[in-house]
Amino acid sequence: MSSSEQVELELGQKAFVLGGGIRSDGSDPAHRRRGVYEPLARRQLLFRVAIIITAACSSLAVGVGIGISIGKSGGGSSAGEAEVSGIYADAAREPEDYLSFLVVGDWGRRGEHNQTVVAEAMGRCAEVSKPAFVVSVGDNFYEGGLNSLDDPEFKQSFTDVYNHPSLQVPWHAVLGNHDYGDCGYNETRGEKECPNEADVNRSPSFQLHPSLRRRDWRWYAGRNFELRPVADVHMCFVDTNPHVTSYRKYDWFNRSGGLEQQVPSAESDKLKLLSTLQGSDARWKLVFGHHPMYSNGFWGDEVEDVRNALEATIMQGGAAAYFNGHDHDLQHTMSNYVDVNCSGVTTQKRRLHHFTSGAGSKTGRGFGTSETEFEYDGAGFASVRVSHDRIKVQFWGPALKGAEGLLYTVVINPILGC
Repeated sequence: MSSSEQVELELGQKAFVLGGGIRSDGSDPAHRRRGVYEPLARRQLLFRVAIIITAACSSLAVGVGIGISIGKSGGGSSAGEAEVSGIYADAAREPEDYLSFLVVGDWGRRGEHNQTVVAEAMGRCAEVSKPAFVVSVGDNFYEGGLNSLDDPEFKQSFTDVYNHPSLQVPWHAVLGNHDYGDCGYNETRGEKECPNEADVNRSPSFQLHPSLRRRDWRWYAGRNFELRPVADVHMCFVDTNPHVTSYRKYDWFNRSGGLEQQVPSAESDKLKLLSTLQGSDARWKLVFGHHPMYSNGFWGDEVEDVRNALEATIMQGGAAAYFNGHDHDLQHTMSNYVDVNCSGVTTQKRRLHHFTSGAGSKTGRGFGTSETEFEYDGAGFASVRVSHDRIKVQFWGPALKGAEGLLYTVVINPILGC
């Protein structure tokens, strides 16, 4: 690759990192920086271009030295910081990767229960993986969501925690049950009352409101929407909560802006999802929701509703993987082989990859006896890198004090034949 080609490639990647694509709900992360952020982004971009040009004209040794320094915040770094970042070296974005992002769920606990530790680990990983954005798979604010547009928990659980420089990218979030007003369950899964008087006002409408971006420009939450960050990748985000029938017996089901208003449209939302997936010419299609369809975790016995509602639709639409949270752990499971109709003429046997990334804070619920490809009952997150020939999904632990680091890697090959 010539130096001019390399500069053009890096410019494109950097511009993409600062943007994140245009969503189907009309929000455009590419036009969201204001005030102090815009000059900072330009300086970083010009600095990176200067580094690339220098590296192209210098020796290999000099180029490697510059590569090590890129992504560090501040004027220097300690040996300990370098060692930590080295633990995440396998997450490094490669030249053929035209998309990189992180996935985390079940996190909003005001920095407690390992949330801050996971956030720091995500930041270190992002230094080398260069994510275009972060996907949150729900349960963004415990317990019960936000109670107003001024709720201090938004700052305490989001802005103050995910403050690493490499995490200053758009966050695309779906809703979990706790974002709808669910304040938790006791040991027998009985409903807990919300502890504070202000909790009676909790509603998903607040974290869905675009005015939250005045408090933190990164925040983009929605119920059902799509994102096409690059031509070859089509991402669909689904509100899975209306499909869980057991929620209809709880008090929070009737909250303002809540599930009672969403259930009637759940079937039409599913048909829209199928139409979107089948109508897409993207090489890679990915779907994100809160609830698992397979699980060996705490909620492993309550997956049928969402699986029956959505799995066939997602597979018929040609998606390669489904990402979720809800279970507070990391899991990779596979669907059974299913005959999928191809253009009404032939059928093809397919399996769908399912990834649970719900370990953004509190974990430790244990596992059952169901079969999984991988499971980990500790705090962590997922990194995803997409190229023309493969998707690489990796699970990471918070390797900040000699802990786990890379836990698991799987490569997904393209679906061929249909």
